[in-house]
Amino acid sequence: MPPADAFPPLARFRCHFVAEAAIRFPEYAGSAWRGLIGHGLRATACVTRQPSCTGCLLIQNCVYSTVFETPNSAGIAGGQPHPFVLTLDPQAPRQVAAGAGFALELQLLGAAISQMPYLIHAFAVAGARGFGRNGGCFRLTAVDCEQHLGAEDWQAVYDSETRVYHPLAVQPAPIPAAPQAARLRFVTPWRLKRGGQRIGARELTALDIVHALYRRLRTLAAAHGGMAEAFDHRQLPTDPSALRLEIDWLRWHDWTRYSSRQDALMQLGGLIGEVCLSGAALAELWPALWFGQWAHVGQGTAFGLGGYRVVTDDKLVSPA
Repeated sequence: MPPADAFPPLARFRCHFVAEAAIRFPEYAGSAWRGLIGHGLRATACVTRQPSCTGCLLIQNCVYSTVFETPNSAGIAGGQPHPFVLTLDPQAPRQVAAGAGFALELQLLGAAISQMPYLIHAFAVAGARGFGRNGGCFRLTAVDCEQHLGAEDWQAVYDSETRVYHPLAVQPAPIPAAPQAARLRFVTPWRLKRGGQRIGARELTALDIVHALYRRLRTLAAAHGGMAEAFDHRQLPTDPSALRLEIDWLRWHDWTRYSSRQDALMQLGGLIGEVCLSGAALAELWPALWFGQWAHVGQGTAFGLGGYRVVTDDKLVSPA
């Protein structure tokens, strides 16, 4: 079982906005949000105004490059993971009227937690740019931070009226007791691979889930703080009876996004649904399953993909 200090430092933020003009979000807004924030942060932090971060003297220190281009200073195979995760509600309205409020949640990891003021300024730049060609401008009004991870005890850390940021020392919440069975609700598409091949609804196994989770946590810990060795997938149970998977429903959900960098449409589909894990190995894996709700799993986490929630009796599992 991974100890509490094995997990990388993680803070949840909830940003509140007001639409200054009508906004129509794309089918899945994660790509649009990532692009807007990246543009705003680059405009805020880049001092060289080079067209690319490649070869820049400041690449290891600039807020934009460390958050969005994330140089692989840790030498992690496959690249260093970004220190942020967007949390999006696929059921949220796609249209927001002028004057209406809306919110965005994001997680920051490791050193990026202290860089939230840069992101606040980046949101101001992004809001002036707006969503799409038809405007859709907005302004940031406030930012809340969760005091204990997973406890939903939000506290205001920034207000646009005072323009003062009050950093909050986020404390780890006690992990709730392991249930007899863990029901996972895939809220945004999961993009997993096994042996280089994409895993579909018919191929998914319990080991696919925990292997992907441990790979994600290992790379996050190696890059952003924690104990990477605590998430060695080779120590996971190999006996199928030790961890069983029951599928309530599971299907492939296609999502197409436009990449401005590549000037092309890209397919980023993945699995959504609800599954249940049970068996003798669940108690050992439970801390990682609980923490993974905010770290996400698989590819596309910077867009908010790979999100899930642990539920029991149709209620989200909360700390004790």
